[in-house]
Amino acid sequence: MHLGKVSKVICIIPARDEEGGIERALTGLLSGSGLSQSDFIVVNNASKDKTPEIVKKMGILSLDCPEIGYGNACLVAIRWIETSQRNPKYILFCDADGSDDPADIQKLVRVIEETGADMILGSRTLGIVEEGALSPIQIFGNALTCFLILFFFWRKFTDMGPLRIIRYSSLHRLKMEDPTWGWNIEMHVKALQLKMDIREISVNYRKRFAGVSKISGTLSMSIRVGIKILYTFFRLLVFRVHS
Repeated sequence: MHLGKVSKVICIIPARDEEGGIERALTGLLSGSGLSQSDFIVVNNASKDKTPEIVKKMGILSLDCPEIGYGNACLVAIRWIETSQRNPKYILFCDADGSDDPADIQKLVRVIEETGADMILGSRTLGIVEEGALSPIQIFGNALTCFLILFFFWRKFTDMGPLRIIRYSSLHRLKMEDPTWGWNIEMHVKALQLKMDIREISVNYRKRFAGVSKISGTLSMSIRVGIKILYTFFRLLVFRVHS
């Protein structure tokens, strides 16, 4: 599914120290996602390796974010979009490690177009997960977060995965601000509070092509991320977002 020169979609890919696999990951996305080269923005999140050089060599826009943090990287890309003349219909978020199946991007775009939803989440739980691609602590963390959403919002979800697509207009309403690992849960909770139309579809998930996950690579980091996600969730319950 080719989206044309003036794309409806911009795909934001935060990347930190991914030189071992980012060329392979981006090559797969270019050939299998249905998006064109100009539809991707890779944000170099304080990499100490050759990640940005590889991205630029491939002819893909590379933005620099010197402050470490997934949310910081996403905010840099969003600010760039706001000051550009692109004005996309949808914003898609994807990982730089090759774990996402490029074909699922086509599916996300198709479903949000057909349903008119505000946001479509890619659920790895509903799809096929390569053995070892998700650590036990990731599986537990996802289950806990989904339980909290069910308990407080009476909405059933199966995953808090990073692969997702949202209407650009809806993203503006969320007033996103989390600089680090609370980004995805902030997006989810705020969208629920604003009663947006959120849907899940199955996506596949693979082992990263190279390197170690910045989140689940160590037990201490996994614990820090888990605490931040829980803090963000309960903070948003108290300080609700307003349209």
